[in-house]
Amino acid sequence: MGLGPFALISLFYVLIGARVVFQLFRGFRQTFDRNFTQEDRALVDQAAFFILLPITVALHELGHAATIWLYGGDVLDWGFYGFAGYVAFDPRQFSDAQEIVIAAAGTLVNVLLAGIALALVFLKRPPFRAAINELLIQFVWISLLNALVVYPVLDLISGLNGDWTQMYSFTVPALSLTILVMHILVLAALFWAWKSAPMRARVAKLTGGSPGPRRLGAARRALDAFPTGASPAEETLRDAATRVASGWPAPVEAAVQNGRNGSALVLTWGDQSLRRSVMAVAPETGGIEFSGALRPDGSTPDQRPLGRDPGALDADRLTMMLRLAMETVEGWTP
Repeated sequence: MGLGPFALISLFYVLIGARVVFQLFRGFRQTFDRNFTQEDRALVDQAAFFILLPITVALHELGHAATIWLYGGDVLDWGFYGFAGYVAFDPRQFSDAQEIVIAAAGTLVNVLLAGIALALVFLKRPPFRAAINELLIQFVWISLLNALVVYPVLDLISGLNGDWTQMYSFTVPALSLTILVMHILVLAALFWAWKSAPMRARVAKLTGGSPGPRRLGAARRALDAFPTGASPAEETLRDAATRVASGWPAPVEAAVQNGRNGSALVLTWGDQSLRRSVMAVAPETGGIEFSGALRPDGSTPDQRPLGRDPGALDADRLTMMLRLAMETVEGWTP
């Protein structure tokens, strides 16, 4: 038994995945350090698909095989193509209920692996670095959507008589109905996690990303912190502050201060127990001077220099420098 075009597509994905494996191997230390950049995030997300997904497919098929052996049956044939696979058995060796359980065993493996990954992300203390959490979260989404959405659709339209056709054969109505209810509940949980602002915020905090629409409020507060009719330098500070606030995982307060030596941007975030700040001063003589500060429990702030950028004041460059400065201060301990 083969998978025809699905095997060819899977092998094509394997070739693409080889490039991702090479890139990850070459930049592994940089990708999984504490400075988790957007480039790192893109590579980690690709790794979740091209590296972890084939592993789950193999374990999915092993779940079928293990259940067959558990019932005393024989695996007659099997195939694994990276992103697709199959296990063949003689249905005459099993009852209708056993056939349904064998078909469901692979998907059960996907759900259990997703549960382990979520436990590692949300229960580990202290949490993993953002790159590892991002890898695990993406794995959960990809693995479950692949098992609970992609596979059923392909099974339905291709006529393969695969897992989902057998699970929903309703030869044992109560068992098929139980699987259907579990299927719906898992998809509902995924939908809730996708729509829930508190969940997005928590995931963003753990992965160093943006919680999505909720960030628009912080971006607007950063934008409104600057008066209209500001100087070109203040407009540039305003633009960079808005960009950084919209992509930061926690609410950011922005303020501008005008002094004799030029304009200064102050970005502040954190809770009442520990406030973190980054200041960017744009003196009239040119360049940008950066500093950071920690203020635990409202006490005197611990301010530290972060360096000077001698380049011209540019919104794109300033956004990148502010993000790097904030990530540096985020890693400080009181």
